[in-house]
This record gives sequence, structure tokens and C-alpha cells, in this order.
Amino acid sequence: MNTSTAGTAFGRRGFLALAGQGALAAGSALAVGSVLSGCGGCPQPGNTATAVPTLAPVPDVPLQPGGPYTVKDLLTTKTFYIAHRGSGDNWPEHTMRAYSESVALGLKAIEVSVWASSDGVLLCHHDASTLRTSGQDLRIPATPYADLARLRVDARAWLGPAAPLEPMPRLREVLDAFARSHVIFLEDKGGTNADAIFTMLQDYPESRRHIVWKQPAMSPGHLDARQRGYTTWGYFTSKDLGSAAQFQDRVDWLGVPTLGAEAQIRQLVATGRPVIAWEVHRRWERDRLQRLGVRGMMCSNVPYVLQRLAPAASDTLGEGSRAAGDLPWDADSDWSEQPAFVDDALRFAAAAGSYTVGSMAPLAAPAWRLDVELRWPEGSSGARRAGIAFALGDDSPVAPPADGAGQVATQGGYRLDISADGSLDLGRTDKGKDQPVSLASAAGGGVGERQWFQVRVEMAPVGVRVSTSTGGRNWSAQSNDTAFRGGYFALLAGNASSGGGGGAPVEFRKIAVTALSAQEMCLG
Repeated sequence: MNTSTAGTAFGRRGFLALAGQGALAAGSALAVGSVLSGCGGCPQPGNTATAVPTLAPVPDVPLQPGGPYTVKDLLTTKTFYIAHRGSGDNWPEHTMRAYSESVALGLKAIEVSVWASSDGVLLCHHDASTLRTSGQDLRIPATPYADLARLRVDARAWLGPAAPLEPMPRLREVLDAFARSHVIFLEDKGGTNADAIFTMLQDYPESRRHIVWKQPAMSPGHLDARQRGYTTWGYFTSKDLGSAAQFQDRVDWLGVPTLGAEAQIRQLVATGRPVIAWEVHRRWERDRLQRLGVRGMMCSNVPYVLQRLAPAASDTLGEGSRAAGDLPWDADSDWSEQPAFVDDALRFAAAAGSYTVGSMAPLAAPAWRLDVELRWPEGSSGARRAGIAFALGDDSPVAPPADGAGQVATQGGYRLDISADGSLDLGRTDKGKDQPVSLASAAGGGVGERQWFQVRVEMAPVGVRVSTSTGGRNWSAQSNDTAFRGGYFALLAGNASSGGGGGAPVEFRKIAVTALSAQEMCLG
């Protein structure tokens, strides 16, 4: 076995720095009861059956579908949730399946975007073009409904190859299903169909109790909606927040981007009007917004943010569906950052990237083991590097490698940098720093071309150990650093050298977490 705990220079700038505004620091340091090689004073775990907890569902949302719910009902709880595009991180966006699945989880409200076809049929869709969602570049306002009805919303690039193909619903279908029982945040996306929408709403006598008119806060359409007796929600983009004071009195409720500046969000909260943030993909975003006084969460990842699913002990990549909580570093990238599903593996292309495995977090055992297999499927072509960020205090996104520059970490944790020959570099990233501190390293024993090999991370009260094994050979590095004990982790891919931020494609599979036994907790 090759083992080293020397403080060697990390030499891969920016590869292991965190991104994500407002992230919290990871857990507090623990006292070291013994050196890594011995068990004197090593604490014993109370329960080693599992390394992941059962999370309590968030409050304020019924565990079963109910209703009818009205606009006033949203304000009866401290925090209320709206399914953004029908929770597009989980189901094909703006489809009846997405709306129905969100409502089945107890949500009182959904968000719906509306366009009109060239022959005047009102349809639910976010973009003016159908290219992203169907692969066919048709502009909805210039296309008759008969042609649009043949299309299917294809979210496989975002949700995985098993995602179902769903039709684009007509607004009438959605209103018939939900306008009497739930709240609908309804947006005339193109700003040209308000009269047709309001005319349709006349067929639903209680619509003013269930419909919230949604548009940018500067939109003149809010005045018309208010005069008709509808509650209005005006949202500001990040670039608009600085001028919010000029327009905030035009609407009843205010909207802020999830990653908006803290001071600007607090200013809108201080008006006393309900503030809703969009889009909420992650738990740390929810927690940050609640801390700032935001009441409403326009949520794209409903089952995960609501903590309705217990963390898994192993991945489900072989099923071809992205698990709730698993997200690439940029969740607002119009699907372009999502790695591909190849058989039972997750494949990153040549560009650098990162992937938070929220479906298996937070880890909660006194000590745990994380296993993952990886390989470079194209062999020796291109620079080859990969890694794991772990012991993170929350699920804020981990930034992919930057070109030639470090990035300031917004929370602390550990980083394992893995080279093509299996060499390991273990480092600690401290909040506010742009370079990791090297803790230990191990020279690789050689990995065959295109060969899968196992990487293991073991976290115990006395320290951390990382190891690699392939072909009956193994090597490891360990450190008695105990600064971080958070329960989230992320996969990292890309070339971490100073020459650039990309590299050869890399694949991950067979991700699993288990609790360490009492004997293993000492890492002896």
C-alpha cells in the first residue's frame, strides 16, 4: 500500500473551489481522540445501520393533496410553495403530468406560462419557440395549433433518457383541472394575449380567488389585472432589482430572483408585501430565502426541497432518470449543464463540470464511507482529471474548474483530486479562500486505459482517508484533519491544470454510502 500524509502542494488552482451565493459554513471541528493508526479513545457509534438519515418533511405543506385552496390560503402559513413550471427539475415542464404530480405532493399552487398559437389557441409553454423542449424550432405565435399538438415536450436532456414524452397542454385543460381547487400563477408570456386569457377566465366564476396574475413588475398588464379584481405578482430580475422602488407599488406581491443580492431582497421584504423568490432548486436556497424573510418559494424541485424523499444509500443511474436533488452546478442553464446518462453511469463531456448528489444526502452517521467508480471512456486522449467534494455543510453548487484562476470558496469542505493514473490529492477548502490546503497525497499505481476503478472516501471522528483500488492493487492517503463534517457531496470533472477548464470525458457509476463499523471508525 502506498500511503502519504505529507503536506504536498496541491498545484491545481481553482479546481476545488465552491460557488453559490450565501452558502453556510460546514460543520464545526471535532476533537481528535487519537491518531489515525490507533484506536485509543476512538468513539463508538451508536448506530451503524445506515449512513443517511430520514428527513422530516418541511412544514406548511399538506402531506396529502387537498383543497380547494385560494390566494388567501397561501398566506396562512409562514412559507408557501408554488410549483415552478410544474416543478421542471422532476417532470417535463409545463405539462399536465408536472402540474398533477406537484399537486399530488400537497402543493397549493402551480405556475403556468401561456402563449397563443397562430389560430388563437392558448397553450402552456415557457419559450416562444419549441426548439428546446421538442427539438423542432417552431415559433408558437406563428404556428397553427394542429402542428403544435403533434409535438411532445421532450425533457430527456434534463431529466434523463427515461423521462416520458408529454403533450403541450392547452390552457383550457389546465384551468378545468385546477382553477377551482388550487392557485394558479398565470403569466401571459408574450404580453399580447391578456384579453383572450381574461375572457376565458370568465368561465370560472371563482377565478379571482384562485388566479394570481404574473408578469415582470414593469409590465403595464398589471394595471388591467388589478382593475379586473385579480391579485398581481410582479417579479424583478437581478438587473431590475436596483430600480424596484419605482415599480413595486404597481403590484400586490413582489418577486425576487433566488440568488439576488441580500440587501435588495431585504428592502423588498421591508415593504411588508409578500415576497416570492424564483427559481428555488436547492435546500440551501430555501434556507437562505427564509432567513431573509421571503414568504413564497417558486420551486423547481418540489419533492427534494420539501424533503419528501428519504436520502438513498446508492445511486439510481441505471434507471435513466435524474433523482430528485441531483443537480449540475448551474441549474438555470436551460439544460445544457446536465451530464449524460450512459448505461448505468453519469458521463461528463470534455467541459469541466460538477454534480451535487443531493438524493443521497445529507449523510448522518457518526462515520461513513462513500464509494464511487470512475473511468475516462476515451482513454488517454485529452487531459484527464476528476474529483469529489465532500463533508459540505449544504447543497450549494460546487463550481467547475476556472480557467487559470482560483475561485473564493463560499463554504468549507474537503476535496479529492483524482488523476488518470489513480493518483490522489486530498485537500481542505476553507470558506473565503481561493486555494485548497493540501492535506495528503498518494501516487497512483497505474490504471488501465478506459478501465473502471474504485475510489473510496472514509470519514470518521478522527480524520479522513481516501483510497483507490484496481486490479487487486490499492493505495491510499489519510489525514487527521477534522474541520468539516457536513453531509453533502458532489462529483467533479474536468482538467484542473492551469492551462484550461476542460478535459477528456469522464464517467461515474456505482455511488454508494454506508456507515463505518465501530472498528472502522478509527481508520486503523
